[in-house]
Amino acid sequence: MAFPEPRPQPIRLPQQLLRSVDCKQGAVRAVRFNADGNYFLTCGSDKSLKLWSASRGALLKTYSGHGYEVLDVDSSYDNSQLCSCSADKTVILWDVATGQVNRKLRGHAGRVNCIQFNEEASVMLSGSIDGTVRCWDTRSRKRDPIQTLDEARDGISSLKLVKHELLTGSVDGRVRRYDLRMGQLHADYIGRLINSKAARRESRGSVTVLSPH
Repeated sequence: MAFPEPRPQPIRLPQQLLRSVDCKQGAVRAVRFNADGNYFLTCGSDKSLKLWSASRGALLKTYSGHGYEVLDVDSSYDNSQLCSCSADKTVILWDVATGQVNRKLRGHAGRVNCIQFNEEASVMLSGSIDGTVRCWDTRSRKRDPIQTLDEARDGISSLKLVKHELLTGSVDGRVRRYDLRMGQLHADYIGRLINSKAARRESRGSVTVLSPH
């Protein structure tokens, strides 16, 4: 005898404010939970990162090392490392417990807007106003990125990595999906179309084969 499938429960959105935290960092440029949601991180225009307890709203640690405002941060799966990016054009890999800078990486030609670890925290991906996404090996002492994705025609404003797929948003009006396993790029145009054959072609999306190395 087959039993009916349980009814899916409706999605419940937040209904009330749980806590408000005065970060004392000037403008807060980004806020991110850690991997398990027990802590959160804030990025400030005062050049600092701060780690907070989500349950108590208490400040646990302050990380200082950037030369200008901090724009994004991500936490590794085991909560042992942080990676952050800044308007000072740098990417920093931090030790969570000590607050020390493990590595400070330079390579972008402009402000670095967004950053994320891969699933194993073996690679950091950073997106910049210079129009590139750069991939950095966290285990190597080399200063150069292991790969640079430079298909965007304007600054990278956001990125999201899930398993072997990378999504990027760019000021050029395109969302790009990279299949890192297959070495392929799919691009979609978002915005007002211009009355030209080239614009119409690009609005339908394109596929480009990339080197996986």
